[in-house]
Amino acid sequence: MPNQPPDRRDAPGEGDDPELEAGLRAGFGPVSAMVDAREPVSILVELEDRLGSDTRLYLRNEGDELTSAPLSSETSKSRYEMLGEIARGGMGIIIRTRDHDLGRDVAMKVLRPEHADNVAMVRRFVEEAQIAGQLQHPGILQVYELGLQPDKRPYFTMKLIKGRTLAEHLEDRRTPDEERRRYLGIFERVCQTMAYTHARGVMHRDLKPANVMVGNFGEVQIVDWGLAKLIRTEAAAPDGDGESGRDTVIQLPGSDASASQSIMGSVMGTPAYMPPEQARGEVDRIDERVDVFALGAILCEILTGKPPYTGDTTTILDNAKDGHLVGAHIRLRDCGADEELVEIARGCLAPRLADRPRDAKAVAEAVTGYLASLEERARASELAAVEARAKAVEERRARRLIIALAATVLTAIVVGGGGVLWTQQKQLERIAADSHDINEQLNEALQLLATARETPVSDANPWINLRAVGARVATISGAVTLDPETRERASAFLDELDRADRDRRMIERIEELVIAGATHDDTESWTAMEAQLRVALEDYGIDLTAMTHAEISDRIRSSSVTPQLADALELWIGTCGFLSFNGVSGYTKEQMIRWTEVLYEADPDPYRTSVRRQVYSNEPALAVLTPLAHSPEFDTAMARTLSWLASCFLRVGDIPAMEDVFNRALILYPTDFMLNFDYAFHLEMTGQMEKGIRYLHRALALRPTNSGVWRRLGVALREAGDMDASIDAINHSVRYQDDHAPTYVDLGLSYAEAGMVTEAIDAYRTAIVMNPDLPLAHCYLGRALQGEGLLHDALAELQRGHELGSRNPTWQLPSDDWIAECRGLIEDSGRENLPEPEPGNRDG
Repeated sequence: MPNQPPDRRDAPGEGDDPELEAGLRAGFGPVSAMVDAREPVSILVELEDRLGSDTRLYLRNEGDELTSAPLSSETSKSRYEMLGEIARGGMGIIIRTRDHDLGRDVAMKVLRPEHADNVAMVRRFVEEAQIAGQLQHPGILQVYELGLQPDKRPYFTMKLIKGRTLAEHLEDRRTPDEERRRYLGIFERVCQTMAYTHARGVMHRDLKPANVMVGNFGEVQIVDWGLAKLIRTEAAAPDGDGESGRDTVIQLPGSDASASQSIMGSVMGTPAYMPPEQARGEVDRIDERVDVFALGAILCEILTGKPPYTGDTTTILDNAKDGHLVGAHIRLRDCGADEELVEIARGCLAPRLADRPRDAKAVAEAVTGYLASLEERARASELAAVEARAKAVEERRARRLIIALAATVLTAIVVGGGGVLWTQQKQLERIAADSHDINEQLNEALQLLATARETPVSDANPWINLRAVGARVATISGAVTLDPETRERASAFLDELDRADRDRRMIERIEELVIAGATHDDTESWTAMEAQLRVALEDYGIDLTAMTHAEISDRIRSSSVTPQLADALELWIGTCGFLSFNGVSGYTKEQMIRWTEVLYEADPDPYRTSVRRQVYSNEPALAVLTPLAHSPEFDTAMARTLSWLASCFLRVGDIPAMEDVFNRALILYPTDFMLNFDYAFHLEMTGQMEKGIRYLHRALALRPTNSGVWRRLGVALREAGDMDASIDAINHSVRYQDDHAPTYVDLGLSYAEAGMVTEAIDAYRTAIVMNPDLPLAHCYLGRALQGEGLLHDALAELQRGHELGSRNPTWQLPSDDWIAECRGLIEDSGRENLPEPEPGNRDG
């Protein structure tokens, strides 16, 4: 376990309580030898001399009988009796001490002798005592007294901790999800404690599981405030937020703020739990959000079993400086916790200060809200179980009564000779009962259908439940006798469900095609997507090649899912536009414009039409876009419509407005995969690579096996300079789609950037085997072979790549320059020049 002191049970003079000693060691650092110190005179000794009787009272220890602890002759005049050193840190020494006046054991911290004449260290020591002493909260170690030793070294006494650290508890788990609810309760109390300290103007700067004590009776306390720092009021937030530090009510008489600060550029804290600004020693940028990051790190360890950064000390510190959290995000994604909880951890672990919650209060509120929702769900489940049991009891009672009545009636009928009448009566009762049951099922099913139709495509759960209920209705209605009205109602519902289910499956099919294709940025993927979208629409009854534009408009407009069908058509139009731009599609610009007119006829909704007109305008107008972004219709618009709107703001250069639209859209549709992906794409386009990477991770949390996002993440990480993570991400992409040639080109580029030339060449050649007409693969293979000195092979690949690429009007690689460079190298090396064959004389 990291950051734990060596075992000192055999140290002379220490107590015999291993739990107590372990708690002290964890709270205050490594153990060393005893110190020579004398304590103040006992007040009780003076009182006993005056009263002439023993005034001492001792409570029993936990689980022990009541015991007394008479003073030894050596300590009869002293208030404190030293029982043994527990720990020694850079500034002070912790001694387990008995306070005879109050009859309790305490922890005494004394300034180390070598610092006695160091004014700055003395001041820092005293300020630690004052800060801890003024933080009056059940979650903070209580300070009892501040005093001076006879040699003028300061000391302070504090509560003695008995228990184990959160780090020890977490290490004892067999799996990270074991007792997760219990540890979340502990974490909630840590957050509340830190919310209090932030409100008092103090940050801890070394929060970690090893500095959280969990007592034997459930107490949770944060310890080791040696790196605590006041939040200064005069300094504005350094990251451009425009926020300034809060006023503090912690009073340090006569203190000089500069004397208590760490040296500029120094690293103070534990790297595995610290944010980039702390790891880089940027003292002026540190505020409450350094603790917020550490809270996220603790939550990460609770959920995944590991802190955000892992590896050796150098790797951890380097990753902390860079805010490299890919591994942590992958572990969070796979930990199996609720997305709401994972999102709290992700938010706290944001590398940028401005992207984290403002202070621990915000984190505490989020965690408390989540735990409250858990309790509410548990209560609802328990209530449902109770109601189900009560209903079952009532049904059993009713069946017994019916059986008894039936027996009585049967006897009467048999005796009276009315067997036929009895049979008819029982049949009518069965029809009524069956009809009542199926009507209850239909009422539930109709409510589910209404709810399911309102859910976005990213939420499949209502449809899964609805399809199950529909199957049950169909089974029951076919197996029982119903009255004509109920049978007709059941048949009508099943017909409606078939239509609605067909519509929904069409929408889901379109979304899956877009998710698989649009996340890749290459003509190969988009060509396949265009064909698949066309076939999907044709299967639904919209034949884009055989029907007229008017017929297509009428078909979409008369549907019960007009917005979604229009969205599908718009996606096909956009795909064709992309391919036309890259010289692949056969559609002209004029033809594409005519297709957009179909959208206006098919889906005349004013809000969507206004957004579309801006999308297809040569120059979107900010005067139109801004009202659209703040219209009441924004909150009910489809996720894709809002993504189109955001892209228009990007086109006019209003980046803050673009981000605002995406952020508000994600509040409405947090689980919409394409919305998260689109935001990441737009962030990359505006140079916000780090933030874009974070939203790619959010998309992967929703679709962990999506090859396109893994590939795009790998490219983004390569551009950010993290080659190892880039290669890992693109290999994930290959794992989920191993027949996609452009992905192997990107894999080769990352290998090449990492200096792994052999692996890069293999990747390029794999891409060429899959698609011999892929110009990028030939060109990059040529460059790699040239670097290896295989100049003739390199030239052949470069020429082939240039021949293929120049067919595309958007070809951007300087392949002709590369060919000239390779020719020059061949000439310079003295090898035979490649002859230019004469027309009609290729042998010559």
